Amino acid sequence: MRLARRANIPMPLAPAFDALIRNKLARADPPQWALPIAEVRRNFSQLWTREMTGEPASIGRVEDVTIPGPGGSIRLRLYAPAREQRYPVMLYFHGGGYVKGGVADSDAFCRNLSHIAQQLVISVDYRLAPEYPFPAALDDACAATAWACAHADDLGAAPGPLVVSGESAGGNLAAVTCLRARTDARMAIRAQVLLQPVVDFTLSSPSIDMPPRECLVPRDDLAWYYRTYYGDDRNLEDPDVSPLFARSLAGLPRALVVTAECDALRDEAKAYAERLRTAGVAVTYTCYPGMLHGFLQMGGLVREARAALDEIAAFVQRAHA
Repeated sequence: MRLARRANIPMPLAPAFDALIRNKLARADPPQWALPIAEVRRNFSQLWTREMTGEPASIGRVEDVTIPGPGGSIRLRLYAPAREQRYPVMLYFHGGGYVKGGVADSDAFCRNLSHIAQQLVISVDYRLAPEYPFPAALDDACAATAWACAHADDLGAAPGPLVVSGESAGGNLAAVTCLRARTDARMAIRAQVLLQPVVDFTLSSPSIDMPPRECLVPRDDLAWYYRTYYGDDRNLEDPDVSPLFARSLAGLPRALVVTAECDALRDEAKAYAERLRTAGVAVTYTCYPGMLHGFLQMGGLVREARAALDEIAAFVQRAHA
């Protein structure tokens, strides 16, 4: 495991994020949980301009498909560098706190991920809370993973186990899908890519208390996301939402865990990487200095977004070797 900064000296938030933080703080009254959910989702979607994401890669195949799921159909968007070649499959579960986000919001990132990593990326439009609370998103993630494993040949993909990946809430879904796959023969997973993942609903790690002026997603936002998805008066150490508390992490696929220095989720993700390593799982861990939550989607603002994509590409290529 490695920490991408010198001598563990904290770095300030990257200047490119100053306006982003100021804008969020200026719009924090009323807080998002006091707004209609449609407005919350619309505001989130409006973030992902070309200035924010950078120019998406030009790729040869982008295709929307619909598959059966446990609560109705699930929409998927497929990305491949070229139409006529077979690439390994990599599922991607988007972020958004279980309440917002979707394949359209993560489109630029998935195009770049497919191009740089040379993967058939399958972006999953899982069900969102509050309309569809826990375990709807997780059930959709597992169903999409099982479907992709069964239909790789139909998709024109390379044979063999696939990679699951996700960011933030999607990183949680990827991690828990791997836990479930240990006892579900429908899912064959080669590796997991966890990008600033949620792994602890108890909100108890030190970085959770990072002040709002220093991070993009502070404690109060996280608490609302978790409450909306999981509800009140439930076991917050349930491994289906808090994989950090799983009794054993042995036998899980190799993992890449990416965190950011200025992210309230930083410490829990590091703790998860350490538990994976202790359980005998091969782990690559990186914390990007001066970065905040969601920086991988922000290639128009920071070079580190491309550096993280390059790291993902190198990791998945080693996993398929």
